[in-house]
Amino acid sequence: MQNNHHKEHLYKILVIGDLGVGKTSIIKRYVHHNFSPNYRATIGVDFALKVLTWDQETVRLQLWDIAELVSLA
Repeated sequence: MQNNHHKEHLYKILVIGDLGVGKTSIIKRYVHHNFSPNYRATIGVDFALKVLTWDQETVRLQLWDIAELVSLA
């Protein structure tokens, strides 16, 4: 009898940085394999999921795209 223990891992990755530096573009390129030159600012937070198989284990990456918080002080 074979004992296959398929493991799954979930990692949450926050992508933070200044406004307009390309956080969303990097995430979209990595997850969806495409790039759009059209810029649209992220409002609030957005996330994408990338599922990988590594050494017979499933790795789920939640990539959180955090919009810059602007202080009005």
